[in-house]
Amino acid sequence: MEKKVTISVDSTADLTNSEVEKYDFKIIPNGIVIGGEFKSDADVTVEDIYRAIEDENDKPKTNAALEIDYRRVFEDGTANGGSVLHFGLGGKLSTSLANAQRAAKDFERVYVIDAKTVSFGIAILAIKAHQMVVDGLGVEEIVSRVESLRDRLTVSFLMNDLKFLHRGGRVSGMKLLGANLLKIRPTIDFDKEGAMIPGKKFKGNYATAARDYVKFRLSKNPNANKDEAYLCYTETDPAIPAQVEADLRAAGFKNVEHHKIGPAVAIHTGRCALGIFMFNDVE
Repeated sequence: MEKKVTISVDSTADLTNSEVEKYDFKIIPNGIVIGGEFKSDADVTVEDIYRAIEDENDKPKTNAALEIDYRRVFEDGTANGGSVLHFGLGGKLSTSLANAQRAAKDFERVYVIDAKTVSFGIAILAIKAHQMVVDGLGVEEIVSRVESLRDRLTVSFLMNDLKFLHRGGRVSGMKLLGANLLKIRPTIDFDKEGAMIPGKKFKGNYATAARDYVKFRLSKNPNANKDEAYLCYTETDPAIPAQVEADLRAAGFKNVEHHKIGPAVAIHTGRCALGIFMFNDVE
């Protein structure tokens, strides 16, 4: 009989408290430096981030989760023969994953999975793994299946502007100026290794760009599994994600879930960022 399986998840998965409780996840906190102070991202809100940047001209920064925090969870989870499945923020995006991998070396039966993405993309994989545990699958089979799902997960974010990415040093001032002058709404994609790469650029107001963005994503993913899609966004006009959902449903998607981006990701996206997460079927 399979021993207890603990699922741990980086806090950057943007799970709500009710979701954490429902799936009995163990959350590893990441850090945020804001106002010159180091805080757990659990103690910082998205509004705190906006206020610091827009009103106080601060530059909040994210800090990787600490190795000692992973170690505590892994030690508890492997006690009495248990196993741990850890779902981490993409290794190309943060040193959190490397910290988790170092901590895992001192324990048997700890499996660190690079989600190769951010925000609710991490959560999707953890939730899928939870169901596999409930279904009684063995840990190694779960890891194999989840990694296969991960490689079929396509993730992209439509940004309102590049201001927040510029503040974080991820785009140049000239690109920011050009995007603002031309009213360009850029997308941020993720390659197969989980690295963040520039995507297509859309013009016009954000609502129009969002509809064009949906059409483009569907055209680029003709084999998308229509059973499910996930929207993840920061503060925006509620009509925009509602319209995106309507467009996805019109394209045949049966279930479209809405989730909010948390503070660690909002540092880089700013307001009016919207991501679409969906799986591609195997050809």
